[in-house]
Amino acid sequence: MKIITKKINNTVIFYDKDIEINIEDLFLSKVFKTNENTNVEWINNNTWVKKHYFRKGMMRFMSDNYLYKPLYETRSYKEFSLLNYLYHENFQTCRPIMGWVDYNSLSYKANLITESIPAVTFDKFLLSINDLPSHSQAALKHKVYHSIGLLVSKMHMLGVNHGDLNMTNILVNEERINHDNTNKNIWIIDFDKSMKANLIMSKESKNLNIKRFKRSILKKKLFDQESFSHFLDAYEAHSRD
Repeated sequence: MKIITKKINNTVIFYDKDIEINIEDLFLSKVFKTNENTNVEWINNNTWVKKHYFRKGMMRFMSDNYLYKPLYETRSYKEFSLLNYLYHENFQTCRPIMGWVDYNSLSYKANLITESIPAVTFDKFLLSINDLPSHSQAALKHKVYHSIGLLVSKMHMLGVNHGDLNMTNILVNEERINHDNTNKNIWIIDFDKSMKANLIMSKESKNLNIKRFKRSILKKKLFDQESFSHFLDAYEAHSRD
């Protein structure tokens, strides 16, 4: 796994050397040039997602400007690198296509392109099955929570601490979930502000991820203990293997 970087004027682009797309020609043809007032856009006939990074919280006054940093410390490069690592480990996430950083003397702006995933967020999935008979709804919820537990455990075994493990960063393909292998129809996305541990992830970091996930379900008023127990059981069982 090697990431290629190339400087084009005041912009540095980066991509996996094994990707079978002529990234540099596409970039120069301005295929990726879109409205940078939007955080997330679907492009290339909805097959790719473009993320333009914005400040939040106390620093939102800076909008999409970040204080100058070397490429390897920028938001888009760090997320691209982590996604690329997970993708090559066959982890269920979106495949990174490329990223770039636009520099000026004091700051930078960051962008990332990933493959689009045909799925809905976990909260929307739970709402979509509300009309099912109670026994069918419960069985499906238990199945999906179980698969999420396996996936979170795998992420932690790969040493990755998710920066914001909430319901909207877990995707479910609601059309295939009843017919195919459930584990192949669930993904974890948005690894901005996430990190890979140099050694083994601490128990505290793992628990913080799980607590954040639970808190997001409670906030959406979609929590039920029985379903969440299936998540915890699957997580613990896989972590012991």
